Amino acid sequence: MLDSLFRQNIAVLAAAIPGALLVSLVLIAGLVLRPQIDRSAADTAQMIRSLDLSLRQMDPSQQIDFAEALRATELPDVLVAETAPEDANLQRSWHSTRFLRVLSDRHGISASDVLIDAKGRVWVRIHTSDRPYWLSLRTLPATDPIAGLAVASGIALPAALAGGIALQRRIARPLKRLEDAVGRMSRPSDAYDSDIEGPREIAAVSRALTEMSERLQAAEADRALMLAGVSHDLRTPLTKLRLTLAMLRDSDAELVAGAERNMLRIEGMLRQFLDFARGFEAEDTRAVPLRSLLQQAIESCTEPAAVMLDAPADVVIEVKAAALLRALDNLLSNALRHGKPPVALRARTRDRALTIDVRDAGSGLLPEEARELIRPFARGNAARAGEGTGLGLAIVDQVAKAHRGEVDFEQDAQTFTAHLSLPQAVVA
Repeated sequence: MLDSLFRQNIAVLAAAIPGALLVSLVLIAGLVLRPQIDRSAADTAQMIRSLDLSLRQMDPSQQIDFAEALRATELPDVLVAETAPEDANLQRSWHSTRFLRVLSDRHGISASDVLIDAKGRVWVRIHTSDRPYWLSLRTLPATDPIAGLAVASGIALPAALAGGIALQRRIARPLKRLEDAVGRMSRPSDAYDSDIEGPREIAAVSRALTEMSERLQAAEADRALMLAGVSHDLRTPLTKLRLTLAMLRDSDAELVAGAERNMLRIEGMLRQFLDFARGFEAEDTRAVPLRSLLQQAIESCTEPAAVMLDAPADVVIEVKAAALLRALDNLLSNALRHGKPPVALRARTRDRALTIDVRDAGSGLLPEEARELIRPFARGNAARAGEGTGLGLAIVDQVAKAHRGEVDFEQDAQTFTAHLSLPQAVVA
């Protein structure tokens, strides 16, 4: 699920932002709200003690006059009632609960003498000679600050996530361009052609890829020049050797025949080396009839009569035809040399995908062992290894990758099959 950097960063944001908001909420409650409540409770306790001390020093008539004077005052923050408000302490918020607890625990004010109504007014019971009164001199916040902070955090959370996602998308876009540009480099000679202007680190990676692409192109050009020289230098003495053998044909027929076989082997090995070194990316694709191409591959192999063809007759494919013929030649050669008859060449299509199977009746190898032979110059065991170059399956793999495909193997009790899959080959 979290298989991309973008999703991982969003997951980190989704975990970090709520955590940061929760920590902020706890810190505000502990470092800001609690000291304010404690200070307000201390002031209220001091006010209650002062009022109580004043009443104690008055005679009964003075207490009554004092209470009536408070009742008659026009100050909006001073209220006097003979009974407690009906809505007092019906629903306590966090800050009112804290306020009352501090009054009781720290200042010894009985909880029964202090009430808080729904509007946040603090009511204090005062005792006079005739009857008690309820006096309100202070107002607490009517709404719970913690609830307000929670609501604000709930609004800030999606806003922060939206901003984080937008920022991550801005970062992910140049990364996606970088991925697409690298994906278009299917061979070393392809140039990296994306000039990304984004975050400094991504732009630095893009510049490094540009420099690497230039070095690979230079190395590819040097390799092509070297191969051309090797091809020329080796073919010239081979041509002279062929002429010499033709002149010696009447001297020792068996010796000459053996020398000619070795010469053909050298030419075949040279062709394999050159095919592998050059690769098949440079060849253009073209539309060809599928069955005709497979028939041509059979006719080019060493024992065409031993190969059975099973392919639709009306399918047209767009492939690198010469490259595909080289791959099929190697697969058929392996089946004829190392397998057992019958050998079958079968093709099947589905949508635009083409699968070509080369099957023989030999015991073959385990698919894992066969996949190991794809490595250049890898050699199999004595049952399926010969005097080849060790590049046959590596060339097949090169051809498959040149078509964005793959090669795989299957073994059962009676057959061994090589599957060549080309996902975008069929055009009609």
